[in-house]
Parts: sequence; C-alpha cells; structure tokens
Amino acid sequence: MPDIETKFTALLLYHMYLQGQRNGMVTAARLQTWNLIGRQANPPHATKFPIKIAYLYVYALNMAYSTPPEQDEIPRCFRRRIYATLHIMTLALKGARDVRVMTKHPTTQWSKVWANLHTVWASEELKAAWFMVIHDLIPTNDRLAKIRRSNTNTCQHCGRVDTLIHRVTECSEGAGFWRWTRSRIAIILRMDPKYISPEWTVRPSFRFWPPQRYRAILCILAHMIYYRTQHWHRVSTIDYADFMRRARWKAYQTTRRHEKVGDYLVDITISQHINWRN
Repeated sequence: MPDIETKFTALLLYHMYLQGQRNGMVTAARLQTWNLIGRQANPPHATKFPIKIAYLYVYALNMAYSTPPEQDEIPRCFRRRIYATLHIMTLALKGARDVRVMTKHPTTQWSKVWANLHTVWASEELKAAWFMVIHDLIPTNDRLAKIRRSNTNTCQHCGRVDTLIHRVTECSEGAGFWRWTRSRIAIILRMDPKYISPEWTVRPSFRFWPPQRYRAILCILAHMIYYRTQHWHRVSTIDYADFMRRARWKAYQTTRRHEKVGDYLVDITISQHINWRN
C-alpha cells in the first residue's frame, strides 16, 4: 500500500514544479526569487527560507534529490519518480511504518485484506468507499472520542457504542440489511449464516474457491458498504433492495460476467429467505 503522507507530499512538489514553469503565478515568482527553478543544489540549503513560507522550505528540501523531468518523460512517470525518491528517504529516516489500522488490529491477516480490496469486481467509487471503511477513516463517534473530537463514543440514534461494525451492520435498518446480506452469502457458500462474521465488512480476510464465488461475495459486500456509508439518509429496506437489484442487473450486462462472478449473483428480492424486521 502507498505511504499516503509521502504521496501527498509528492503531489504538492509536482504541482509546485508545474506552477514554477508558468509566468505570472505567485508561486513561480517566489521560486524564481529564491532560485528554485530547475535543478537544485544538493545537499539543499533550505535553512535560508523564511519559516512563514513553509511550502518553499519543503520544496527546496525535497526537490534537491529529484531531477527535473526529461524532455520525453510523461507527467505520470515524473510524479512516480518524486514519490519513489521521497519514499526511500522516509524509510531511511524513520524505517518502515505500518498503517494505523494494522497496528490497531495486529492479528488480522492484512495481506488477504489488501488482496480482497484490489480483487473486488466493482467500480472505483465502491472500492474507495470500502477503502475508507477498511482503513478506519469513517468519523464514527468511537474514533472521534479517542482523539478528543467528540464528548461521547455512543451512537446518536440508538445509544450503543458507535463503532464501524455497529454503523454498518447494527444501527437502524443496517441490522436488517446485514441479516439479508449474510443470508445471501450463506446461500452462496452453503453454510450456516452464524459463521459469517460482521468483521467481513470492515476486515475482509477470507478467501474461497472457485474464484467466481469468491468475487461474488466481495461484490455483494462492497455494494452493501457503499450503500451504508454513502446513502446513510436512505434507510428504507425497499431502497436497499432496489439498489442491490440494480447492481446485479448492471453486473449481468457486462461481457466479463461469467469470467468474474459466474451465476452466483442470483435475483435479489425483498421476500426471499429472510424477514427484514425480525
């Protein structure tokens, strides 16, 4: 997984470099004033810059180790080169750093979780929603209370501790959504629903065979996560059923459906196999 902090720094340096090539820009004028156009001296002399212009300090300190792009070098390669240089420097100074959620849940098989996130057959929008949940970036009251941004860790709707699993699978109509989703997955896997853990929604470390069945389960979970995080205000079970039916219909219109999920995404109806309210 990429180092997010380093990636953002690399993007900042890249955009500052672009602005430095455009006359009339304030950033370009400042870069020219401080002789930061083109190749920089190495080692850098960043201490001469005023503290109030912090972004110039960062630019001078880091771009000294990244040469300007070649004439035929495409922007994407230039950005990757900046990131690679900064990443090597960060590892040399601080050593390899685990993602916060990996430290928080050390017993989870994170290699399988990352593989599942990249394997799921869904749009980038759905993957991004699941990325936020897996990395524990959703501002639940439980998380906000731990960083002293909230006076309580309880849910404003039901009074229980507002964790990610609670928000996705327990609170409000989410309990009914999860019962139906778990029932559908149990049918696909031919197992008792009690063996399907709610943790699959936030830390999916499972793997099944054949690949089509495995991808179908990931696809169902990704759509549920997206609905619960992006459509929090739409709590109707009818809306959720319609959303899942449309998702299934869209998946079955693609030419790669048999290769990806086979026939495991069967008809989704509100009345099959489960009572939403019980």
